[in-house]
Amino acid sequence: MDEKEEIAKQTIVEDEKPKETLADKLKAQKKQARKKTIKRTILFSVLALFSWCVWFLFKPFKASAEYGICRTMLELTVPYPYSIYVSEVKNKRDGALEMWYTHTDGFGEYRMESFTCRMRINPETNTTELTEIKMHKVTMDPQKLANLNNAMPYFVATPLILNYPAALPDSIGDLQFDFNKFRRVKIDDIKK
Repeated sequence: MDEKEEIAKQTIVEDEKPKETLADKLKAQKKQARKKTIKRTILFSVLALFSWCVWFLFKPFKASAEYGICRTMLELTVPYPYSIYVSEVKNKRDGALEMWYTHTDGFGEYRMESFTCRMRINPETNTTELTEIKMHKVTMDPQKLANLNNAMPYFVATPLILNYPAALPDSIGDLQFDFNKFRRVKIDDIKK
């Protein structure tokens, strides 16, 4: 009989199982809903963080307003401003901003030149003004500089192009250069 009693104790009859009440079912449903909400919140947070990281990696770096003003001045002084490509921007020790740019001049030449502008805040009017502009080491005429300073409040009030140019690669091997831009006749045209 010992074996039969043990077997009887081990086996549970269906009638002896506690029946699930309506309150227990509601608790289980609430628990499932809470788990689903937590999972969705965590998933949304991870996706939002990932999206922000991707956006941050691909957005262009923003430069200062001084760069935007100098770039605008450069566009006003170069004959064909749509051909400008700024390749490098340097802050000098004396407070000037030097930009190296390429452009196509009036004769169709593709040239690389420097543009340096120096600004200061005028203590009398408390506005930013240009004190000196040099295009490829030639200082701009003071009368033209005064005319540009008259337009300075407009430049400060309107949105400027502040996208910082991409830096040139450090390695010479990584620096790709298209020499066909500088030739009047391309090599492929000669071979035909």
